[in-house]
Amino acid sequence: MHRHLTPAQRGETLIGLLVGLALSLLVLAGGAHMLAQLLRGHRQALQDSHLQQDLHFALDLMARELANAQYAAHAWRTRQPGGCDDTFCDAAADFQLGINRIDFSTDRDHSGQQDNNECQGFRVSDGVLSKRTNCSASGWQPLTDKSTAVVTALQAQLHCSPVQGWLQRQLSLQLDAQWPGDPSRQLVLQRTVALHNRVPAALQARFCP
Repeated sequence: MHRHLTPAQRGETLIGLLVGLALSLLVLAGGAHMLAQLLRGHRQALQDSHLQQDLHFALDLMARELANAQYAAHAWRTRQPGGCDDTFCDAAADFQLGINRIDFSTDRDHSGQQDNNECQGFRVSDGVLSKRTNCSASGWQPLTDKSTAVVTALQAQLHCSPVQGWLQRQLSLQLDAQWPGDPSRQLVLQRTVALHNRVPAALQARFCP
């Protein structure tokens, strides 16, 4: 005697199994896509964090060194409101702003005389921020790496206030950068630096035009 099975007792048909398998694959694909997006977002966040750390380090270094621009050990003897008689404020190159570049001098060894390693500065060239190490044309040391940060611009604006025959100065800095190969991911950092060493107001045309 044969027993007839109802459709519910016969189990799934081949078509039903294929449909279920297809739906399972769609769910897995959607999950894999979401996981990939999460991993990509996490990787970008780490990259952006490293970019910010590198640029903050560079900007901190710039601020520390620029604060001492045109320091001279015996400035109290060589500088007066009417003029200057030392090698750290006798030429425009002792403090000069250009396109993507800042040049200045400072008396590193406190001798009162300008040595070869006392020409300082910063510049952006070919996506790299560099620090000037001496007065020669080739004396530049990179501060950033293009593989982790492409520095696109260095902007500086000088603000001067005359105070009893002297110029009190502040320098507004802006550093622009982007992630290598992805111009849409940009970062702009700004800082205002007070220059500790005043220069004679008589030299405003030279040092604060």
